[in-house]
Amino acid sequence: MASSTIKRETVSPDEAAVTAEFIAFLKEASKRRYPSGTMKRFNQGRQTAFVQADFTVPDGLPDAHRVGLFAVPRTYAAWIRFANAASDSDKDRDIRGMSIQVADVQGENLTPGATTQDFVLNSHPVMIAGTTRDFLELLRANEAGGVRRIVYFLTHLNSARIGAAARQNPSCHLDIDYWSTTPYQFGPGRIVKYAVRPTSRRSSPKPATLTDTYLTDAMRAHLDQEEATFDFLIQFHVDDRRTPIEDASVEWQTHDSPYHRVGTIRIPRQRFEDSDRVTRGERMAFNPWHSLAAHTPLGGMNRARREIYWAMAEFRRQGGK
Repeated sequence: MASSTIKRETVSPDEAAVTAEFIAFLKEASKRRYPSGTMKRFNQGRQTAFVQADFTVPDGLPDAHRVGLFAVPRTYAAWIRFANAASDSDKDRDIRGMSIQVADVQGENLTPGATTQDFVLNSHPVMIAGTTRDFLELLRANEAGGVRRIVYFLTHLNSARIGAAARQNPSCHLDIDYWSTTPYQFGPGRIVKYAVRPTSRRSSPKPATLTDTYLTDAMRAHLDQEEATFDFLIQFHVDDRRTPIEDASVEWQTHDSPYHRVGTIRIPRQRFEDSDRVTRGERMAFNPWHSLAAHTPLGGMNRARREIYWAMAEFRRQGGK
């Protein structure tokens, strides 16, 4: 990592302790949620679809954008998992997730033995809480529910505002934008956030009555008839005031830093509901640290994710033990 990047990160003295607390909380809360049977993800537990895709780095990118995964024009095989952030029912207002795993990526990977580049994205440009400690406090209040949850949002009005805006009922996972919310290195001395924007010819009508499975139904209908496509975008860090590294609750505004297209995603027509496909999606572990060194995750939230994602993947693999 370039020294100029290191200077922009601020590591708090209690960061390791907070991360350990976070992991312990997630394990205990997961055991309560899933006392028997399959141990699902704490976040994005309800899988809408797990689909095959192509991730293409186009020819003709500017030299400044030819970094890491984007250095050479190529089409990669990829897997994408779409999910609800918290709800077991599609009809509930919620944040939606898009996790991408690009396969057979050559080069120095931050996770020994990994050969993928993973991108973990949400359907809102910022997180409800900006730091790992704040996010842990939010999750504890949500898990407790009742008065504690009410008090949390009454005393954290910015989180309440973001949460209200972020939880939506889209027409289909294939019709909405997604954002990384956290920053990443983009070669020596440069930093970006990622975004994904739909470009499909087809969009899904929202049903008059929302059902528990309407998003899965919309995905099935779309991919039965036509492929889905997205642009993959980057947005450059400008300065630590307008585009902060350590606060994931602050949006990087496009008037300060516009988006640049560096790739495309194509999801071909397919069926995705057979049991083997569903099981593979549930078992696959996505991690932003499955990454080329050129795209090192930055900021406290990402540093915590390195330990949290690995620990929780192992926890699920071992059936919650």
